[in-house]
Amino acid sequence: MATIAEHKSTGHFLPALALLLVSTLLTLSACVVQDKDVKGSVMVDRSTDFAQTVNGSEVAAVAAEADKTLVDGWICGRDPRTFKSPYRTISAQEKAEFALAYRDFIASKHQALAQSRSTYIPYKERSAFARNYWENSKEGDEFKKQEERYQIAWVHESLLDGSELLFRAMERKLGAGLDSVVIMAHDVEQNMVSKYMEDERTERTFSDQLKPKDKSQK
Repeated sequence: MATIAEHKSTGHFLPALALLLVSTLLTLSACVVQDKDVKGSVMVDRSTDFAQTVNGSEVAAVAAEADKTLVDGWICGRDPRTFKSPYRTISAQEKAEFALAYRDFIASKHQALAQSRSTYIPYKERSAFARNYWENSKEGDEFKKQEERYQIAWVHESLLDGSELLFRAMERKLGAGLDSVVIMAHDVEQNMVSKYMEDERTERTFSDQLKPKDKSQK
């Protein structure tokens, strides 16, 4: 996004100021899950299009860099990048491969959160996708031998991290060219996934993901 000074020099100061204010409001509200849809909005969610602009090597580069240090504010500018499951031990390349597979899964569901929260993909569908992916990946044996609670943590951590790695790769590649609506949609999605949400109104917990026989093992 061009600066106010740049727009002023071309006679477009007021539109630039308005755009800056809108962008600021989107950033402040992005991680707040609203009950109301935004049907009828003029915003167009191009998240899927932007996600296709990055490749595996670009995502892997972000993962490799992030794996070397503790990153604060990783999820929604709030949660640090820490892992409790063996997901933390897999290579940056494997993390990137999952991120791209998750990207394609999201695209197949036609999610458009900037236009309507009702398009959100339920957590149970996301977790089922991730579980199937990891069970059939090169890490399948390692995943399957984990206790159920660590498998759940692995699934949850990979969903959040995969989405964030992809987004950070887009940020790095596109810079100011990244659509503010896409940024808002990403932050809303991450907030909803972090709360294990099944729809725009229904939050779940880690305990809800455990099979009945495993709940006593928390």
